[in-house]
Amino acid sequence: MYGRGLAVKKNNAVSHLEVLFSAPSNLILTKAKIMSSYGEDAAAQIASEVVNNDYAIALELCVQCALGEKSTWGPYLDVLPSHVSNLETFSSAELALLESPSLEKLGKQMQERTARQYSKVEGLIRKMAEVTAEKIGMPKTEIKDSCLAFESFRHYTSIVGSRAMVISGEKHLTPLADMPNYEPKNDGRTMANGQDFMKYHVLGDDGSMTVKSDREFGSGQQVFEDYGDNPNSLYLEAHGFVPFSNPFDCADVPNPPIANDDVLSVMKNLKIVEGPQNYCPPACVKSDGVIEANTRSYAYYAVAALAKFPTKLKYCAVNMEDPAYAGSACIRWGGNKVAVAELVVEAAQEATKNFETGIAEDEKLAKTLEGNEALAIMYRLSKKRILFDVASSVAASPGEKKVTALSDDPTPLVEKVEKFNAFIESLNFPVNYLTAYVAGAEQRVGTKANRNIVAGEPYITVPNVAVMSSDTAETDSDLVNDLIGRGKSMNDDFHTLLFFTMYERFVSKRKSKWWPYLTLLPTLEDYQEYHPNFFSDSKLEGLLGSPLREKILANQGKIKRQFNGVSGDVAVLEAFGKAWTEENYTWAMTVLDSRSIWWSGKRHLVPLLDLINCQQGPEGSTVHATNLDSSGDNAVTLAPWSFKEGEQVFENYGQPNHIYFLFHGFVLESNMHDCSLVTASIGPNDVGAANMDELKRRMQEGGFNSYSAEFCVSEDNVKEETKKFMNFMSIKNGVAKAGVEVGVEHIEAQLRKYPEVEPLADDVGFDEKCMRSIVEGEKNMLRLVLSSLKQLGGAGEL
Repeated sequence: MYGRGLAVKKNNAVSHLEVLFSAPSNLILTKAKIMSSYGEDAAAQIASEVVNNDYAIALELCVQCALGEKSTWGPYLDVLPSHVSNLETFSSAELALLESPSLEKLGKQMQERTARQYSKVEGLIRKMAEVTAEKIGMPKTEIKDSCLAFESFRHYTSIVGSRAMVISGEKHLTPLADMPNYEPKNDGRTMANGQDFMKYHVLGDDGSMTVKSDREFGSGQQVFEDYGDNPNSLYLEAHGFVPFSNPFDCADVPNPPIANDDVLSVMKNLKIVEGPQNYCPPACVKSDGVIEANTRSYAYYAVAALAKFPTKLKYCAVNMEDPAYAGSACIRWGGNKVAVAELVVEAAQEATKNFETGIAEDEKLAKTLEGNEALAIMYRLSKKRILFDVASSVAASPGEKKVTALSDDPTPLVEKVEKFNAFIESLNFPVNYLTAYVAGAEQRVGTKANRNIVAGEPYITVPNVAVMSSDTAETDSDLVNDLIGRGKSMNDDFHTLLFFTMYERFVSKRKSKWWPYLTLLPTLEDYQEYHPNFFSDSKLEGLLGSPLREKILANQGKIKRQFNGVSGDVAVLEAFGKAWTEENYTWAMTVLDSRSIWWSGKRHLVPLLDLINCQQGPEGSTVHATNLDSSGDNAVTLAPWSFKEGEQVFENYGQPNHIYFLFHGFVLESNMHDCSLVTASIGPNDVGAANMDELKRRMQEGGFNSYSAEFCVSEDNVKEETKKFMNFMSIKNGVAKAGVEVGVEHIEAQLRKYPEVEPLADDVGFDEKCMRSIVEGEKNMLRLVLSSLKQLGGAGEL
């Protein structure tokens, strides 16, 4: 079934990420290497006439074939398959059996493209063979002409297409690395454009290729590889096989027709459809009914589903022309996943009605056929199985994303606090007037004074050695310490501390010196209940219209992108193993963003100090600050106001409520530092953007460092912020002084973004109360800006 492959040697075993072998550079074929091995004329001809890497490498294989036994590549050529049943080898009748117009068209294009390419290089291939023969002292008369013929060229083109791998945008044909057969890992990973495959195939600085195992194998077992997150169409097109199992396979479903003019208007405005036929490529749906998010197809289905939700469609229509809001209003609206899933089921049901044969008939037919005909039937069977599975399913509600709670420490919270206090005692703080305790409700854990505390006096002094930071980061793992050292050398303070925290929490666990502190921190489940990093689109509907919703979505996206980026580093995977998950990474990001205390330009996790909850202080109180003492050995915090023994101790973090909610998941009812966001942006179609040099000059003069400006407005600064806002609007409109009506129109448009809402029920959660408080505060400030605009305009101050 598999032909040739690789196996683990007897009495050996292979672990995940273990190096299987390293192929030296001189055994790897690339277009650039091939060009460098010939004279200038031939190299120039290859560069100008060979249209892609596959054809260039195929030329060299033809040449080596023509050298016969005198080719150093002979042993490799001898083990290559004599035939690859890729799409290019299919006849018109065989292509028709696929029942896929797009693949049928592609197969014919591949055949035509290869024929055109050979007609251009027929003379070149002969020249390359003669040059090589002369180098090794072989008479030209011994060159095998059959190896230089079109059939040979097409054969080796299919060999390269099925065996070479793309690294850094260039095809590499690597003997031995091309031998493992395909078998999916089924590890539940999401599609990441082949990033997972690259973890196990590393190109060295010297041009060598190191191949690592993507799973464990025992003695004598065949070594398989997961070729990446590809659909079956790619495996048939390039490799000439149809997998028995492929978690990334998908089947095209027709886009549901749009009968609602308002929905169609949104699709045109967002450029989801194009042309007179309002075309959008069909969606490719997996067997679980999922269309990949962040794709044009998903956007089509999400907007199409708005036809059933007039209120949400209206909100989308109000926001669709604002790039900052259009995506969340029209695509990532609350409930979009469920609605899209329902539409996909309906579309799959329509698609199955058009099949001339069913699954049972095709299975019976496949057993009677061979070669390309059998492959074609197997391919269309894989698609039909997906569509029938989806069509027969009931669209399941994805609901809120549930994250597995940390179950590795079931100790009750009260006991955790007791152990933590004992841990703090062991650290011998020079000054410590605090004791941790269970504060209850939304505060969970807090601190209380263990003696009277006087405002302005040091009430906690923490030695540097008792702090988790990039300076103290050191673990019992050489691999993690290497990552930490690399982070320090790159001045990546954030990831240095993140790696340290993740390893101690998820790998070392109870063996870690920091365990009493780390196990007291909120768990994944705790954060899911109240922290925006874990909120679903539906949950965030409490912030509809608010710029804060866009900030939260952007922050969630940033965390995901950073995780995917760091996950491409094999050293990270080796260091953390199974503990390296998106959930654990997001937990660590949330801990650092919500609990870090800064001094000397660096962030620190400070046991006990970071348990102090936030509150607005009395008149004369100060905002939190921690600084090193004169010795540089201890971090000192002065009391922001006075506390009696036994009272809960608070600090004023000195931030507006939208910052508290974004990074901490709470708001303060009384907050002297609160202000609400008013936003404006300059786009390429604005008059002010016509002359970029002038725009940059005016932006610099106005103190604006971004084309998206934020004005944080409070009752105390409304006049000053309104003037700044109008200066920005003047720049946006390309005038020296914009009229008041320009500002009024913008603010009124921002107010219209907020939908009408019902009063909150008495039993709603803390998070919903926080979001409603923020939204109401923003609307009040926008109305205050409107009033200020009219007053300042009437007084001639704008």
